[in-house]
Amino acid sequence: MKKAVDGLILREMPTGESDKLLTVLTAEGRFLMTAKGARSSRSKVTSLCTIFTYGNFEYYEKNDRRWLSSGSVLENFVGMNSELEGIALASYLSQVAYEISEENIDCSEVLRMTLNALHLIKKRSKPYWQIKAVFEVFSAVQSGYIPDLTGCASCGAEERGEFWLDVMNGGLLCADCLRKRAGNLSLPEFDEEGVRNILLPLDASALACLRYVSEAPIERAFAFSLTSEESRAYFCRAAESYLLHHLERGFDSLDFYHQVKD
Repeated sequence: MKKAVDGLILREMPTGESDKLLTVLTAEGRFLMTAKGARSSRSKVTSLCTIFTYGNFEYYEKNDRRWLSSGSVLENFVGMNSELEGIALASYLSQVAYEISEENIDCSEVLRMTLNALHLIKKRSKPYWQIKAVFEVFSAVQSGYIPDLTGCASCGAEERGEFWLDVMNGGLLCADCLRKRAGNLSLPEFDEEGVRNILLPLDASALACLRYVSEAPIERAFAFSLTSEESRAYFCRAAESYLLHHLERGFDSLDFYHQVKD
């Protein structure tokens, strides 16, 4: 019996003589699907079986595998835009989406956010730094690594101008408590419990953006502006560092993005 599902292709790999093995992100989870003959120019599904393509996939199951039978393209992000930076960013976001999604698990929000981000890249309607940082904060929260941004984890102060993001402990430290913890000396690489100290500065604007994005609904997550270059740098560094350290891995696509961006 044939089934149909809407999904986004996160990965495509050659297999067999002319087939492709697709990793498809759907609202119900991500799964693998084989597209026979998809690498042939004569195949009717060639245009559908390309990374960054959002489509409706009709498939059947046989021998515990999914086999693509037909489908249609709903939105094509393949070309993205002419900028290499945009393509590099899309590749990174796709890798992160793969990392935070699972099989047979509700991935509706991951799919929505990934589609929104790819659409913004394609249309160039938001700066790349903003798309990237928002997606990273969303991914950290979606994965259960929700930072406590309400106030200083030590004294409870909520508004004190400058804070530091305690990346590994998922909280904030105000400047006064940081000085007390360090004893006015250089902070050791590890704390008393053996947790690495990764403390990143945040000014009021960067912290406000982190708080907003971590709580905003997906449709409003990009609805903010950050004009100060210093605040933007704080925000972007915090978003990237927090996600990577809690996922405990890096991404080759992120390295490439930084290369072409710089």
